[in-house]
Amino acid sequence: MKYYQKLTLLFCLMFGFIGIQRVVISVIMPVIKEDIGFTFFQQGMIVAITGLTWALGTIIFATIGDRYGRRPIIVLCTILSGVFSWITGFAHTVGQLLMIRGFLGFVEGGPYPLSMGTISEEAPPERRAMHAGLVTGAFMLIGICIGSQAAGWLMAEFGSWRPVFYVVSAPAILVGILLMFMMREAPSVSEAIRMRKAGQKIEKTKKEDRVSVWDALKYKNVLLSSINSIPVMGWLFVFTTFSASYLVDVHKFDILHIGFIISASGLGGFIGQFFWGSISDIIGRKKALIITALLCSAFGISVAMVPVGTSALTFGTLFFFYGLFGGGMYPMYLSTLPAESVPPRISGTAVAIPTAIGETLGSALMPTIAGKLGDIFNLSAPMWMAALAGVFVAVISLFYIETAPRCVAKMKHKPTQDDHLLKAFR
Repeated sequence: MKYYQKLTLLFCLMFGFIGIQRVVISVIMPVIKEDIGFTFFQQGMIVAITGLTWALGTIIFATIGDRYGRRPIIVLCTILSGVFSWITGFAHTVGQLLMIRGFLGFVEGGPYPLSMGTISEEAPPERRAMHAGLVTGAFMLIGICIGSQAAGWLMAEFGSWRPVFYVVSAPAILVGILLMFMMREAPSVSEAIRMRKAGQKIEKTKKEDRVSVWDALKYKNVLLSSINSIPVMGWLFVFTTFSASYLVDVHKFDILHIGFIISASGLGGFIGQFFWGSISDIIGRKKALIITALLCSAFGISVAMVPVGTSALTFGTLFFFYGLFGGGMYPMYLSTLPAESVPPRISGTAVAIPTAIGETLGSALMPTIAGKLGDIFNLSAPMWMAALAGVFVAVISLFYIETAPRCVAKMKHKPTQDDHLLKAFR
């Protein structure tokens, strides 16, 4: 097995178990809500605080990692994420949940952008999106699909929500230890560190070596992905935050049926990210993103309109396709389009910016708004909110510059670095 394939496997495990730690609380939220006692608005806030601090951690750790080393940041944050997930099981008040989940989000924000920047350097260009899709897809497969089933089984086994967190936290710590011994530093970062230690930088190199958020925001695709991150992350976290409550309160399913239905969306999301990531290598990132966004919206509307009394199997089928096309958006907008548009040395930061904005305004603000709408109207409101996000993604995606190597090679006018820069910075 080649190094980049081993790295992809480790990153899949890392992001998958991070996904379990983040998503499992939404699956068992109805039980936690009954035990501790809080409103749908507070339920949205518990999920939102994780997204808000994830955004902060993403920017801070990505900038540090791109300059001083991605490997130690990825290892440290992965291990700490398992620690704070474990501590979640000791919470007894809403305030304690908010504090613990806030720390969890901060450390979980570090690994993803740095791993995507590393994959964009290590994987062959023609397979870059496929490997990025595997990593992001692991969030769906392990985090949502396996995590939802595991949450239902552990709840039935232990009769309490607290042991769920004790069990699901251990794998992330183990993966962090594996990464410590098996991962090597990314080439661009390793070279920059080597030059600094050797004192070989000239003044121009010193200037270019500085990694700034504003450097990445000068690129059109990074800006567009930052805008797109709001509806995409809003879709995922409104959907995952309220789908279990929607299935309990509106459709009267039990926790085991809920685990089955939500896990179907995770399986679909994993297949979608792998499949559409690979397809985008052939038909182009832009076209693949527009198709997946529109189909995600179509199936989301179907979920919101399903009548009471519909079987779990029908719901599971709809959730599968909802996840298939919703998850399919991720490899393009969050990984390859921004990473392929900038110089390799700032690719981690280019991925971090959309992640941070999406976590702030998508996964933090949107569930809070959705929770308030759920309190005012009913739990169908958050489902409609998630469903319509894909329409906005499709419209914004019309303005991307194509970056898929095969598609660019066929263009008469191949986009240059200046073409990717916003006009004001050319």
